[in-house]
Amino acid sequence: MNRAFFLVFLVLFPSLILSQLDDVGITLQVDPPFSSRDSLNFFIIEGDSPLFERDIEGAALNIYGDEIEEVIFQIFQDSDASSKISGRLFKQPDDENTIGTFLKEIKDSSAYLSYKIVAKSRIQLKSIIIFPIDIELPGLAKGLRTISGTVPKPTIISREEWGAEDSKSSYSYHPYFDKLTLHHAACCSADDIEEGKDQVYWIQDFHQNGRGWNDIGYHFLVDRVGNIYQGRPETVIGAHVGGANTGNIGVCLLGCYHPPEVSCLQEITTESREAVVKLFSWISDTYGQNPSLLLGHRDYFGTTACPGDNVWIDLPRFRAEIFDFTQSYFEIPPISIFKSPYPNPFFNSISFNFDLIDQMDFKMNIYDILGRKVNMIERNNAASGRLTLFWDGKDFSGKKLGSGIYIAKPTSSNDIEPLKVILLKK
Repeated sequence: MNRAFFLVFLVLFPSLILSQLDDVGITLQVDPPFSSRDSLNFFIIEGDSPLFERDIEGAALNIYGDEIEEVIFQIFQDSDASSKISGRLFKQPDDENTIGTFLKEIKDSSAYLSYKIVAKSRIQLKSIIIFPIDIELPGLAKGLRTISGTVPKPTIISREEWGAEDSKSSYSYHPYFDKLTLHHAACCSADDIEEGKDQVYWIQDFHQNGRGWNDIGYHFLVDRVGNIYQGRPETVIGAHVGGANTGNIGVCLLGCYHPPEVSCLQEITTESREAVVKLFSWISDTYGQNPSLLLGHRDYFGTTACPGDNVWIDLPRFRAEIFDFTQSYFEIPPISIFKSPYPNPFFNSISFNFDLIDQMDFKMNIYDILGRKVNMIERNNAASGRLTLFWDGKDFSGKKLGSGIYIAKPTSSNDIEPLKVILLKK
């Protein structure tokens, strides 16, 4: 077998299906160069990655072909070579894509990796992906309480029903909620509940054992007939937008919706659309999130096509439909909480974040635990939209108050329960 075959192969198949790697790592190289040779009954592909200078916790090869016998990696770091690492193989369900991964932290130096792929049939090496070490804000030991509950919760297939494995360790809980994200799996389409269960289980297996995550990265997944599957509990920090997972509830459409990719031409079904609208409406109502927060994965850092052109172009329509669906269940109060006071407890300053329907003179009283008003924060002619206020823990005279529990209450709305905050003095 020679390089000419692969050049012909690339002409015939210029852009094959995306993979789950779109959501779990950063593409280091597309269509990487390699050497190839025949060995009795096997085809052997060998090559090196480009140099990278960022901390990672593993890497992967995206391979078009399903008769892969083994993938072997070796890390070269500051001229030192690691021992060889046998990769784990994950064949995508109902597809000819295979992902080979390894997990090993590489930090504080320039490095590159070499690879060897042994296959029974000819393959195409699509890309090399690195797994960056994600840095997130610390979570909480226990979950936040819900904000509301007027919009009904849609029917959701539980983790027990789709046969989820346990998380590998304890979760970190969101300290607040301030993001909504829609993804596509770039694989794993499902047209009935049994297919959906199989595909969701495969994604969890890949996320846990291929990517090394604690659990499946998404909070919910939706198939093409509108079934909704519970991923991680939505109250815990997920792993679906690296660098922006804290406060972010992620929903993934099973299937592939990016038409520049051959075999990735799906259009969202009516059933999927209705399920996504009902799901995000319940999330928005329950956790106090404005539908305008909904983004596609690509809108954060621009490093991915997710959720695919055929879904991403419809995000404004999704936001409007979620708003209308939510509005149909209750009248929107003039003031609503955008996210919980943060940080709480606090030492020097705490922020309060609200959404205002109209321009207004906004006032918020601060009371001590005995009900005595100790300060008032106000903003005259506050514009409609997002409003952020800060309190430095001082009283009317500017004197720092003592450690303890304090209550914040906006004066222009009876719909908001008093907000309990904790001041700690250093």
